[in-house]
Amino acid sequence: MIDIVFNDAFARSLKYYYEQREIERQVISLPLFLGLGDIAQVNLLETRKTLLRIRNTHEPSGNSGTLYQMIVTGAADLQAAAAAGESLRIWWTDLPDDLCGFIWLCEELKGFKAPISMVHVPLTLTQGNTLYQLDSISDLTPPDFDNHHIFRLETQLTQETRLAYSNQWRALKRDNTPVRVVLNGHLLSQPIDFYDRFLLANLSRRQAVEIDEAISNTISFGPSGVPDWWYRHRIDYLVSNKVLAFQEGHHDRVGFV
Repeated sequence: MIDIVFNDAFARSLKYYYEQREIERQVISLPLFLGLGDIAQVNLLETRKTLLRIRNTHEPSGNSGTLYQMIVTGAADLQAAAAAGESLRIWWTDLPDDLCGFIWLCEELKGFKAPISMVHVPLTLTQGNTLYQLDSISDLTPPDFDNHHIFRLETQLTQETRLAYSNQWRALKRDNTPVRVVLNGHLLSQPIDFYDRFLLANLSRRQAVEIDEAISNTISFGPSGVPDWWYRHRIDYLVSNKVLAFQEGHHDRVGFV
């Protein structure tokens, strides 16, 4: 059994869970961020280079080259495993990056006869009389796998189901609008400025606001699954187009022009 995930932080948690229980299992991490950017090119992995460079610009600790190489290696390992008929298990949620990754993988694997299952992790979990809301699949900690019986959510992914989801991926690819979002349970293409409205709602017309604070509030009260580096990228764009004014200082601020 090989696990495939679309979030590197979640991959580390899953690996740690297996290590603690002395389970030998490969986890392939494919953080493709398919909710954002170009997906229409023949070589999809090449299109991720631009997006990873944007991410790297706003996450100094990140290394787009290393992350890209990890994705390339993971994709090659996945293809080899599927061709060899090894069992695969795909982890995903209804957040755009996970859902897009899942339907893309259904397209990639639609012709293989390898046994494939999936774990569709709900974004709301219960324990006793308490509700837990996930902002990302990476919010799952190793104890959560047992506390919330996550592995019981595994179901088989038939070839017919893979084909159905692959059709959805091809439709998104033809559209290729830069942002993909989940609205009322539907995966939809949206213009590149779709998330700007949530960011701008956390800025003041009276005074400039610290960028970190604005992004933190947007992530807390806006749509789940949007990385903070995307909002930083959009702030740069809005400043360069004189929609926002930038104030440099110990804590950089932005406000309406």
